[in-house]
Amino acid sequence: MLKTQFNILTGCIVLVICSVATAEPFAKGPYLGQTPPGSTAQVFAPGLICNTKKRPWEANAAFSADGNTFCFMRVRGFYITENTNQGWTAPKLIESIRKSGLSVWGPSLSPDANSIYFTYATLEPLSKRNIYRCDRTTQGWTEPQTLGPPLSSPDPELTCSIAANNSIYILRGGSGGGVFCAPYENDTWSRVIKLPVEGCDPGVAPDESFMVVADKDKPGGYGHFDLNLILRLPDGTWSQPRNLGPKINSKFIEFGPRISPDKKYLFFNRSNGWDPRKHDVYSYIYWVALEEYLPESYR
Repeated sequence: MLKTQFNILTGCIVLVICSVATAEPFAKGPYLGQTPPGSTAQVFAPGLICNTKKRPWEANAAFSADGNTFCFMRVRGFYITENTNQGWTAPKLIESIRKSGLSVWGPSLSPDANSIYFTYATLEPLSKRNIYRCDRTTQGWTEPQTLGPPLSSPDPELTCSIAANNSIYILRGGSGGGVFCAPYENDTWSRVIKLPVEGCDPGVAPDESFMVVADKDKPGGYGHFDLNLILRLPDGTWSQPRNLGPKINSKFIEFGPRISPDKKYLFFNRSNGWDPRKHDVYSYIYWVALEEYLPESYR
């Protein structure tokens, strides 16, 4: 009897070891091993990141500069996955952000993937709608800290995205609101510049050569919120926004644009509402190839 129990136990241990040894990684290859899209937007990583069967809330895709770290948002908070020698790790909830109790919104990864920038998703009090940051340490991710002036102001900061040189592009509400750029100079952000552009929720290209913004209820639009392209012209000024058309925009809400580190793809959210706490409101992450939409010199 004892020998039989020992053999069963040994067999179980061998089975577990073999299962671990042969377990497949979460995903393999660039962009989580996904087949690149064309000029019509597609759901990103269906079945891996976006669960199209349950209609959940997934939004705000952000990659590091080398493409090997991916961060995104679900209702519980921000998730992160890393591309290792064995493949991509399973997405892991960043517990320090969840435990902070903040209702967070719109994560952006720093180019080196060692910081996450985001804002606070609440209507009241607006004073809490500042830019926050969490930093990666050997013990994990730090608790969220506000960045303070000039990145934060008496007006609410609603969204932000970050360029490859660490300059931050900010959507600011209130009477003095608009799209702002905080250039990263001498290892800090010492000033913000209000940009003469129309739109909100700016997603800046890594080299700051263009941005994609969301804008609402414009004549000729396709839905309540559409995505528009704004180019940085050779003289440093910005072009007028151009609607990205029906292959990207729809009758739903398009928002949260982010440009891939190689400038080949646009990631964005498509949703039927703004409040992810409601059971009938859902959001998917989409991606689309940018080649058709950009002048050759901007690709």
